[in-house]
Amino acid sequence: MSAFAETEFLRLLKKDIDYFERTVDLFEELIPHLSAPVQDQWRLQAQSRKNFALELVILLEKAEESARSAAVNGR
Repeated sequence: MSAFAETEFLRLLKKDIDYFERTVDLFEELIPHLSAPVQDQWRLQAQSRKNFALELVILLEKAEESARSAAVNGR
């Protein structure tokens, strides 16, 4: 993968993480304003998004580590 492609991948991954974190924040802000049955569903959705954001963070860390390692080794 080219350096440009790696940089673009990392940029998009960071953007996805920001999106999911903002979505979770929005869900959590709105939950108290919903009826009980909808609150339960939204809590599940918020948890699902938190889990996915965490997985993306782990992927980002591994990708950044790999990119640093490749740069040090001079590809």
